[in-house]
Amino acid sequence: MRIRIVPTASKKYAVQVVSKRYGKLTVHKHIGTYQNASEKAQLYKQAKAYISETTHQGDLLEILSSWRPSEFAITESRPLLVYQLLSRVYDKLGLDAYLDPLIKDLVIARIYRPASKRETQEILSAVFGNQWPLITIYRHLKRGINSGLKDTFQKALIDFTRNELQDSLQLVFYDVTTLYFESAVRAGIRDFGFSKDHRSQETQIVVGLVVNRQGFPLYFDVFRGRTFEGHTFSSVVENIKKLLGNPDLVVVADAAMLSQANIDDLIQHKVGFIVGARIANLPSQLIEQIGGRLRGQDGKTITVAYRKQRLICQYLQKRAAKDRSEREKQISRAQEIINAPNEKIRRYRFIKATGQTVSLNVELIGKAEKLEGIKGYITNTQLTEPIVIERYHDLWRIEYAFRLTKSDLEARPVFHRLDETIQAHLVIVFASLAICKYIEIRTGMSIHRVLKLAEKVLTHKVTNTKTGESAYIETTIEDSELKAKIELLKSLGH
Repeated sequence: MRIRIVPTASKKYAVQVVSKRYGKLTVHKHIGTYQNASEKAQLYKQAKAYISETTHQGDLLEILSSWRPSEFAITESRPLLVYQLLSRVYDKLGLDAYLDPLIKDLVIARIYRPASKRETQEILSAVFGNQWPLITIYRHLKRGINSGLKDTFQKALIDFTRNELQDSLQLVFYDVTTLYFESAVRAGIRDFGFSKDHRSQETQIVVGLVVNRQGFPLYFDVFRGRTFEGHTFSSVVENIKKLLGNPDLVVVADAAMLSQANIDDLIQHKVGFIVGARIANLPSQLIEQIGGRLRGQDGKTITVAYRKQRLICQYLQKRAAKDRSEREKQISRAQEIINAPNEKIRRYRFIKATGQTVSLNVELIGKAEKLEGIKGYITNTQLTEPIVIERYHDLWRIEYAFRLTKSDLEARPVFHRLDETIQAHLVIVFASLAICKYIEIRTGMSIHRVLKLAEKVLTHKVTNTKTGESAYIETTIEDSELKAKIELLKSLGH
């Protein structure tokens, strides 16, 4: 048995004692409703007393002491602390606003051990004791997409970010990635396109993600696999602005989102932006002006006008050394291609082809030298130069979120065929990412480390082989440092 909190129609919260067996939730007792912390504490005390009285869990040592050693049998051992931890955080984030325990189990399984839906069914049964038929899993996924699962989760996470993470959400970050299918068949949103996974021979989808400054996910969208990432920007920004309802919204994105059409659209919708500038595409006169004002002074920043916006440029010696090294490697490689006429010539940065003649592009090399060590940022905000640069560099958090999604949560390859189940799969991954990020924020540990710690505590079912009586006991942790970390995990979600 466990304690569950659910919202009521009267905008209060109800405390219930429940249990779940074979996926079926049973409400054993409705303890009462509360509006404040003191009422909640009192109801929690009553609920714990009811569980102790009903299950005699408080008399566990007395029960075991009355059994002979030969009558002991450990008939079951499960990592229920993992399940309880992830379940509590799921509720804490407000994801339980979508009332479907199967969706919750799919999110928990995705974090614990990412797998196909068939394997997930086996994991839920073998590891956590929750039985769900495979056909039921697919039916709930389809129903979820058609009944607002994505919108419910996004609203819950936005509310949680404001209320619990104390974020005004004036600043958000946007980027895209691609997820591939182990299939070369185009269908629905699956299509060929530029692959960030270097899997151009397989179909893919494009996924846009919006996070806050901590990397906590707020919104995502899915696009056809051949969609250019810059073409996703305007629709996502429009949607996130409606969801946030923030008139002072500032969006940070990388240079791939920079186009005059996108800038015009942001200005029209009165959205602030900070985007990376493609300074190599700037007019030669402006490049000369920028280089002349920076003069190779380490850390110096300047602001110039460009397309009616502020173009902030910074010079760093460290960046210059890296640019110089990369340029020399590219020139060396280009020279090798020029000297090997029998080798198939592809497009290299510093190669210029004139008819049948191939030579080094001296003009482009000269331009690269002038831009050495310079990075540009375009913004329509009045933020100071250091703040603009600092905010842009926070984009690493969304890149980390993508790595977490692809590695720990194994979002790809995608095995679904239908658009609705593909989208449902991504909603599960999206919710899983939110839980992982929250746990990492609270503990300072990676989700991989947290799961390894939680798995050290198993819940054992001890059965009397003669009478059939059963009792449950957890693994005892004696190491004080490890015990403190386990207690921290047990406190999450309360």
